[in-house]
Amino acid sequence: MKIKLLQNFLLIAGLAVIGLQVQGQTIQDAANAYNSGLDLIESDISAAIASMEKSYEIASALGEEGEDIKAQAANQIPGLYYQKGVNLYRERNIDQAIIAFVEAVEVSDNYNDTNSKTRSETLLHQLYAIQANSVFRENNNDKAIELYDKALAINPQHARSHLGKALVYRRIEDADLFKASVDMAIETGLTTNEEQIVQTAESTARDFFLVRAVKAKSENNFSQAAEMVNHSFSYDQSFAESFFLLASIQNEQSRFEDAVKNSQKALDLLNGSSEEAAKVHFELAKAYEGLGNTSQACASYKNASFGQYEASAQYQIEHVLKCQ
Repeated sequence: MKIKLLQNFLLIAGLAVIGLQVQGQTIQDAANAYNSGLDLIESDISAAIASMEKSYEIASALGEEGEDIKAQAANQIPGLYYQKGVNLYRERNIDQAIIAFVEAVEVSDNYNDTNSKTRSETLLHQLYAIQANSVFRENNNDKAIELYDKALAINPQHARSHLGKALVYRRIEDADLFKASVDMAIETGLTTNEEQIVQTAESTARDFFLVRAVKAKSENNFSQAAEMVNHSFSYDQSFAESFFLLASIQNEQSRFEDAVKNSQKALDLLNGSSEEAAKVHFELAKAYEGLGNTSQACASYKNASFGQYEASAQYQIEHVLKCQ
């Protein structure tokens, strides 16, 4: 390839131009630098880049006579920068690989090499996401957000990076930014057919709001607790625990008819044992009791007489309602 390149040039430019010099550099110097760059690719990629850029510089200074070698060097340089990044990536030198790929993107722009730019950005995006995940595990929240944003600047449709941001915002309890990021994870995951990411994002969002609902309920802030449960329904309308929690909140608000309705929904969705369903039956019994429906309350307390709810249910049956 090197010989062919030089021979083609000689045929076009003619032997007389071999002696042409521009600021002390000849067309032969440009060809030698080009060939040297090719020789160094396997052993020293940085030296190969330097030699190829020297060839390009010399050929550019030669004007029309150097156009052929200039074009050949321009075709090589962006790919060499890309290869430098790949080599560092293979060595697991992530920090330096990122620097190399950033440079490769810039060089590809300079030489209008869209293929090398796309390949460099693809790996750069992956490395940003890898680093973001790493610093997230180290609890470096600000740096994680910065790196996820860099990954998303290259590929806005990367659902996993949106989910990563959501997990950071969950950790720092920023509900608004959490919701914005988890919604983007779901939206992009649906677009890119990443079902697992969508399911993880939805369950993460559901649980985030349910935890906040439990906390609000424990503080007797029942309206906020109900609001948080309703937020959770935006992500999952088939989770029995959500309907049970809402029913328990509504009982505290004396919204007994609503509590009956949501307790029954929870029971419809619950596929567990009688013991697992006991807490739902207990809330349902409280709702019927609040409505003055003693017969239904007694029946529900009997259904709640399992496990940790057995003693409380039996007390209601025997001493409060005096069920038959």
